[in-house]
Amino acid sequence: MPGGEAVAAREHGASAVEFALIAPLVLALIFGIIEFGWAFAQVNDLRHGAREAARLAAVEDEWDVPTIASEVCSRMDIGPTPPVTIALGPVSGAGSRGSTGAVNVTQTYASLTGFFDGLLGAKTLTSDIDFRVEQPVSGAAVWWQTPGTYDCKTDVFTP
Repeated sequence: MPGGEAVAAREHGASAVEFALIAPLVLALIFGIIEFGWAFAQVNDLRHGAREAARLAAVEDEWDVPTIASEVCSRMDIGPTPPVTIALGPVSGAGSRGSTGAVNVTQTYASLTGFFDGLLGAKTLTSDIDFRVEQPVSGAAVWWQTPGTYDCKTDVFTP
């Protein structure tokens, strides 16, 4: 069939153009799924850390803030991300059973691919929890006397 080769060559050229038009959209979709999945995992890790800090502060009356926070940092899947800070302090009551405390866990979002830094970069992720003190039966919990903030990366406590 005359001219069949010319038609086939044009078809290959059309496929290359179609691929060039579609590939950026497909790559953006794939990197978007990866990046937003990573962001979701970081938020879940912060929530886990806040829950752990609240649980430990509610039941451990002999621990101070650096001890509780360092234990929480070891239980979180922090990895090579920006610093995670854990703030623990009283809200109401005298630190005895039934008093209320608060935990705040904060981290700056760390991009995995860098593809969506304009959209997600430099966001601060936080998780706040108020909790009821379960221990001690009498007196105040040790962490109640010196509330403060603990940095997981530098192991620095700031009252």
